[in-house]
Amino acid sequence: MSYQPGQRVALARIAEPATDLRIGDEGTILTVDHDQQHVTVAWDQGPARTMRLRGGDELIVIPAADQTLAEPVTSGCRPGITWPDVLGALRTVGTADGSAAAERWRQDALGADITGPATAIAGRILAGIRDNDPAILATLPAATGWATQQTGHQPAGGTRLPGERRRQLEAAYLEGFVDAVIGTIAVACHRILHPTGDDGDLSHLHPDRVTLGSVGVFSGDWNAADGDTGFPLTAGYVGTLLDRWNGWAVFACTRTVAEAIVADLQQDRDARRMAYAAGTPETDLDRKVDEECPRLSWDGDAIVADSAVQTGDPEAIERITPRPDGRYVVMGWSWCWEAVDPYDCARIVGDLPEPGREQEWVLLTHVPYTVVAPDPYTAGNRHTPGPDLGYTAELRLGGVPVAAITAAPVPAAAATARLTAVTGRFDAARWQAYVAGARRCGEPMTESGVLDALIQEAELGAEAASIAPTGDTLVRLLDDTGAIREVRRVSPAPAGAQDYAALRGRLAAVGAGGWVWQIFNGRGWRHLTNATSNPQAAAGDPDPGAAS
Repeated sequence: MSYQPGQRVALARIAEPATDLRIGDEGTILTVDHDQQHVTVAWDQGPARTMRLRGGDELIVIPAADQTLAEPVTSGCRPGITWPDVLGALRTVGTADGSAAAERWRQDALGADITGPATAIAGRILAGIRDNDPAILATLPAATGWATQQTGHQPAGGTRLPGERRRQLEAAYLEGFVDAVIGTIAVACHRILHPTGDDGDLSHLHPDRVTLGSVGVFSGDWNAADGDTGFPLTAGYVGTLLDRWNGWAVFACTRTVAEAIVADLQQDRDARRMAYAAGTPETDLDRKVDEECPRLSWDGDAIVADSAVQTGDPEAIERITPRPDGRYVVMGWSWCWEAVDPYDCARIVGDLPEPGREQEWVLLTHVPYTVVAPDPYTAGNRHTPGPDLGYTAELRLGGVPVAAITAAPVPAAAATARLTAVTGRFDAARWQAYVAGARRCGEPMTESGVLDALIQEAELGAEAASIAPTGDTLVRLLDDTGAIREVRRVSPAPAGAQDYAALRGRLAAVGAGGWVWQIFNGRGWRHLTNATSNPQAAAGDPDPGAAS
């Protein structure tokens, strides 16, 4: 304690509100018991009283200034103490009282049920706070303690602070109290409405940020919530985006997430069955539900998806087995999955990545069907001394050269790239992990293959960028292994349906040994037309929106 006899103090809190003392009353300290933390104060408006600081009483040392002044004093005070210090101290008291009142309110109003009625209440409270709705704000704790201690009988002969001083003290206390109430309750409501319950930041998983190879939260319209639950969706499932199908998401998930999808669909089927039970014969219940929902069940490590009744095709029964990495693609290229806002989900199944770790792999823009880890490895500065003489280049990490690449010529004018000299910044383990994670057409790649892919990515990207300002574009011919057989410049780039049709007509008659022609649209390569050697050409072009 810093209290000393003779100091002037103001009452900030009193444990026994029935006393005649009021918050803001002033007095002079007579004695101080530092061991017991007792302070005896001669109050201006009444007899002396011993204040028990350990028992909840609280005092504020105030400036030794003329107490009749209506304006705040900043001079004539004891060293280091100003009137703003007094107001700040009382604001701190109000903050503590507001936090305590808000916590009591939270326990009474929200309770422990964070998935039931509490979510609806939390949603309404947050909306009311956001909109400054008087009807909602009136339900929150009010500073009744201050009001109580500011009313009542004024003891005979007693003195009070001037009106302006008292108004300032009251305003400081109320400011701290109200801010603490709203802040504490808002945080509590956010946590209840947060899918993981810890109020962690999930903005990095917003659907606008989910790209191929990144982790997102996915759901379908059958997860739409009914009633006032506080969430639009009953559940979201964590997975990695693999593909787009007619605009819908295709994602891979863990066995745990796949089990939750199967279980949740069964709950949806059970709910539909109960809804139809009153007016549907027992023998027709399953058929009626099957017409609306497929059946998902486990058979060992495989998911059996039975859509025979729903599609009218008796052979529409699919076995979904785990991928080589152990993950499942549940009804991919079939159901209308989409990436959703995690905050819209009542619960999320699966492990959420920390911000900055949501990207598992990236699809190279210019090298067909090739994925690599998100590490910023690139290649550049390629130099070819002459025909069939191989080449040299740089391996870069984050734009900084870390190793030299040499491709020595071998028979058939092919060159096998390898790393030669390395710098002190080269991390061998990191590079080997990068190579180990690279895949082309789903198959592992060699170090040489990764180096060639990085060089091809850089050079084709530079060529596409160089002609973009001219209004031209590129087309390329792929063979049935996904290798690039030919790249052509198209000037100008097609601008309408007739231009595309004419370009398809010109390219469809050429491209011996090729499979498909693709066109670069400024962001990625898209299917343009089949080549003459593609046996699927007679069946018509595949989806023009399919990515390389």
